[in-house]
Amino acid sequence: MVWLTFLPAVLTIALGAVLGEVRTPLHPAWTARLLATVAGATAVTAIGTLVFVTVNYAATLLPGPAEHLPEWALFGDDSPVHAGLGVPAAALACACAAGLGRLAVRSVRETRTARRTARRVLDSDEPLALAVPGRGGGVLVSRGLMRALDRDQLRVVFQHEASHLRHRHHRYLALGALAAGTVPVLRRLNARLRFTLERWADEDAAEAVGDRALVARTIAQVALAAAPSARSAAAAPRPPFPAFSGSGVVQRVEALLATPPAKNPVTGPVTLTGAGLATGGMALIAWQLDHALGIPFL
Repeated sequence: MVWLTFLPAVLTIALGAVLGEVRTPLHPAWTARLLATVAGATAVTAIGTLVFVTVNYAATLLPGPAEHLPEWALFGDDSPVHAGLGVPAAALACACAAGLGRLAVRSVRETRTARRTARRVLDSDEPLALAVPGRGGGVLVSRGLMRALDRDQLRVVFQHEASHLRHRHHRYLALGALAAGTVPVLRRLNARLRFTLERWADEDAAEAVGDRALVARTIAQVALAAAPSARSAAAAPRPPFPAFSGSGVVQRVEALLATPPAKNPVTGPVTLTGAGLATGGMALIAWQLDHALGIPFL
């Protein structure tokens, strides 16, 4: 019974690790949705597994109070949980809870600061452009960026950041950060998700301005303007609002200079639906909600 308890987490973590390494032949929009779905479901599955084992370990230590727990919340064969398994599970569950708390506090703090700053041009020589979500948000740009780009290039930047806002990419970033913070092996998945969101916004900007080469030149220009000189590299300040920053400039430029990706009107939704059902089912099992609802999968 114990190995079945860990099976959903193992399967979803394995899928997330594979997607973190393998490029999918889908439009960036569908790839981002796929990665975010797997990231979120994997984090929920891993946390659910730890919580379930912790609850059963507590029931082993305190059999009296455990009699008041619903039957579906306990192992079906009433197997006691050894301390060698229960203690690490409880410690990891607490660590996940603390990590999620820190992540939430940092995200709220950065977003509030960015919203206040978004009401005016950022007084910085760094070429920055950030999409600030929520009410009172918008596109935050710096004086350094406005000096580095011409009018057409600034239009590309605003179209790129508007895509982040329109598609609520901050929610995808939150799912990726949740997965990476819960399961360290999914950091590659999180990095690929962040890159794919930039590619999604690049493609939207290219469609809006009708010039892929202009978008590519703009990305390269911003990267060159942001590159510190050899003298100041060691003392370069850390960019503000790191939760909103991105990378992968060379790959993004190469993709924009190549053939536009297919829209995937069929394969995209089918792939996303399949992955969502599979990983969602695993999350349901990890939290034992399948038994609570009377629809056992295993």
